Amino acid sequence: MSAPSLLCSVLCSLALWSAQAQAEPTARPRLLEQYTHTAWGAIENGPVDVLALAQGADGWLWLAASTGLFRFDGKRYERMDSVEGHSLLSSNVMALYAPPEGGLWVGYRMGGGVSYFHQGQVQHYTESQGLPGGTVSHIARAPDGSIWAATRDGLARLAAGARRFDAIGAAAGLPSRRARQILFDRSGRQWVAMQGGVYSRAGADASFRPAWPRGDLANLVEAPDGSVWAGDTVDSYYKMAPDASSGKPAAHPALLANNLHFDRDGGMWLFRTGGVERRAAGHLNEPGQVLTPERGLSGGLPQSFLQDREGNVWIGTAAGVDRFRRNRLQSLPLSADFDHPAIAPGPGGGVWTGERVGPLRALASDGQRGLPLKQAVSALYRDPDGVLWAGNQNEVWRMGGNGQPAARYPLPPEAQGYEVQAMARARDGGLWVSVVRAGLYLLKNGVWTGNGALPGLPGRFPHALASGADGMVWAGYIRSQIARIDGQRVTLFNGDQGLETGPVLSLHQHDGQLWAGGERGVAWFDGKRFTMLRGRKGEPFRGVSGIARTSGGELWLFGADGLSRIDPAELARFKQQPDYEVDFERFDAHDGLTGAASQLRPMPSMVQSDDGLLWLATANQISWIDPSHIARNRVPPPVMVLGVAVGDRHYAPLPGLVLPKSANSLRIDFTALSLSIPERVRFRYRLDGVDLDWQDPGTRRQAFYTNLEAGSYRFRVMAANEDGVWNEREAGLDFTIPPTFAQTAWFKALCALVLVVVLSLLYRLRVRQVTRQLQQRIEARADERERIARALHDTFLQSVQGLMLRFQTLLKRLPSDGEARPLAEKILNQADQVLIEGRNQVSGLRSLHRYATDLQRMFGELGQSLREEHAAGFALIVTGQPARLHEAAGEHLYGIGREALLNAFRHANAERIELELGYGDDELTLQVRDNGGGMDPQVLRTGARPGHWGLTGMRERAAQIGGELELWSQPGMGTAVRLKAPAARVYSHKRRPGALRRVQEWLSKDAA
Repeated sequence: MSAPSLLCSVLCSLALWSAQAQAEPTARPRLLEQYTHTAWGAIENGPVDVLALAQGADGWLWLAASTGLFRFDGKRYERMDSVEGHSLLSSNVMALYAPPEGGLWVGYRMGGGVSYFHQGQVQHYTESQGLPGGTVSHIARAPDGSIWAATRDGLARLAAGARRFDAIGAAAGLPSRRARQILFDRSGRQWVAMQGGVYSRAGADASFRPAWPRGDLANLVEAPDGSVWAGDTVDSYYKMAPDASSGKPAAHPALLANNLHFDRDGGMWLFRTGGVERRAAGHLNEPGQVLTPERGLSGGLPQSFLQDREGNVWIGTAAGVDRFRRNRLQSLPLSADFDHPAIAPGPGGGVWTGERVGPLRALASDGQRGLPLKQAVSALYRDPDGVLWAGNQNEVWRMGGNGQPAARYPLPPEAQGYEVQAMARARDGGLWVSVVRAGLYLLKNGVWTGNGALPGLPGRFPHALASGADGMVWAGYIRSQIARIDGQRVTLFNGDQGLETGPVLSLHQHDGQLWAGGERGVAWFDGKRFTMLRGRKGEPFRGVSGIARTSGGELWLFGADGLSRIDPAELARFKQQPDYEVDFERFDAHDGLTGAASQLRPMPSMVQSDDGLLWLATANQISWIDPSHIARNRVPPPVMVLGVAVGDRHYAPLPGLVLPKSANSLRIDFTALSLSIPERVRFRYRLDGVDLDWQDPGTRRQAFYTNLEAGSYRFRVMAANEDGVWNEREAGLDFTIPPTFAQTAWFKALCALVLVVVLSLLYRLRVRQVTRQLQQRIEARADERERIARALHDTFLQSVQGLMLRFQTLLKRLPSDGEARPLAEKILNQADQVLIEGRNQVSGLRSLHRYATDLQRMFGELGQSLREEHAAGFALIVTGQPARLHEAAGEHLYGIGREALLNAFRHANAERIELELGYGDDELTLQVRDNGGGMDPQVLRTGARPGHWGLTGMRERAAQIGGELELWSQPGMGTAVRLKAPAARVYSHKRRPGALRRVQEWLSKDAA
């Protein structure tokens, strides 16, 4: 489109918008629809016949009713028969006053009297303290700090610091009976409503004078502009003049109501029998919207009013309580509802809207509208040139500047009867149109082409279309599929590229970035892949059919769970960390949203107008919100601990609270006094000594603990309101759980002593058992050795002895001068040595202590004996300081050395054989060396000689004492057997390191 055509189109649209706005008058404001209204009655456990309302300095909402005094934290009404531990004089309460410094004044209906509760103390005032008798209808405080009470029998004043009331009556110019209400206006003038009229005075020293109009007036109220109003208790309300001399100015209208109040915005709330009417500030003479019991008001007799510190309006009726909270989402003030409206941004601001059964309209936030086309609409689209396109089940048309379609394009025959789902501008100036069931078409020069004749596009119709400044068109289908149309090239994306939205319901392209919303969530496209967006605690952002990006970079999502706002900083972090869960703000029914975003058609369900407002369409309503001016609750919620429950017993949160000894499991109740949206109040708490960090229970107002030990604890809790404003001061509760006898130090010490005694007994029993087992093993071993010794002595040695006797008999028969006799005597001597050795072995079997100290002597004797038998020299070498050995270790060492010496003397053919014993600090070494012919290489390699077990036995003995046995041999160079055994395994006593070295050093010095 050329620049002149574009300018003409935009100017025509603006002219049409302006003409329609002027032609259609502003609709009558439906003021109460700008509030979220909540009602509590007897069914919701709320109080009834509410006569007065007050909010304490601590945040509690107090309600005076004929059935008792109640307090409310936003979630639960609680009847209060006592305050701070002190009982009321009566349960029939009429008047309330909550001073800003804290505390509560209560006036009674039945029997009269006033009570002041403050900081755990109470002061009761009755006739004996000067208070006039009868019902107390009102309590107020003067600028000088004095307390005033209006009662049946007159007016009374309690000076600051005084202990008695003073009656104020005829001397001050007032009637003596039937005081109803006291008011101190901003100028300092005092007003008093008495039976018969209203009186006022300019200062405390002046007399009261009747005010205009004369008559029986009551219900005094001051407007934000400083004017004072009063009602006649029947049906009219009047704007008062200061005194009777002012006459009756025409500017003082009478309003039909039996009670009246003003909110901080200047709005007027009229109480009438049967309902409540609110009139806007500046339009007090114009009728407002009336809310009746038929439309949800709790009762038909409104009789008390309060606007709390957060701006909520509270009204007490004969049947319950009503709260009115300003909505953040504003609904269009129209008299009729919509039927599934389609929306598109209007020129300069506002929206176009069309319906299935209604006309095409031009709407603005103040309700102005036009009716350019009386025809059903299923889809609206404003293209980048500002041209509005509309479609239904028969045709698509482009709107012209005269309020009528500039061009009509009937749908193709196969698409007739199916509604238009979505539209988007094509790169070359054509229009992409999605038709339900029929598919996707390209409308160009009045010609319809299925799928634009592009191969690769799915055969289904897309639910959403979007085009950007780069000319690319995006089409979203069911089953998590998106098609990108770039000229003649089509690219498909699905789950393989990270798209897991389910059916795609909305597409939004902004600054070259694409966001896709679907049934299962929202995805962001980085140019290659889609990444699913998740909110805190795994929020999936379900059913998003409307997406918008503001000029400040915020992302807004309108879906099945409401409207969500995400800050730019959260989005930036998400793009850097795809698994990051973004923080978000949710707007829903608590903020004035009626219904939910469309999940089928018309779509999109949200658009942003040229003035920056976000417009949302639900099934029967259109709402808007200004992202740059969202009403915020800046009041931090006071938080307090309500008590502790142990089993079925409840304990008040008193200082120095001591719980029962068995209170190892308990529940701590707490609350936050935020009255606007208590459903969104969040908490965090911790129990010092138990919780390592703050716990997040969400909106739950209870903490549960089990398995607590005896001791002193401190519980701390904080809260944040719906806008995340945390209270600056945490609430705390200190409590103590005394120890049971089983938890006392004496009991624990006794248990420890018993445990020590039991362990000692068990240890002694175990030692005795092990000793017995060792003794049995030693005795069995000794018995076995003695049995072997007896067998050797009785068989082998006796046989050898008999053989020697016979040999001696033979020796005697040999001639003494022959050569055989000396040889036989030598053989007989050797036999005697064998016999002696056998007896020594028998003696060794019977003794268990030879090897401990006689190891080197035994090796010496063995070597000398073998040297006499074999032609080889023998040397015994001892190094280090000899130490006492374990008996078993000594036996193994002797067995290894004996076997090595026998092998050397018998098989080595050596000239010299040495045995070396080395007593080291860390180990004992045993070496047997010879200079013989060496060991057979095959034996050295296999470690044993076939049919012989000497080497095998040596290794087994070495293993018993943790030693290492090494063999070295070379042909013609001899053989060496070396054993290394750890000192800890062979020495019976631990050696002092370095002792031998010190002895040697001493000896060397002595020698020098």
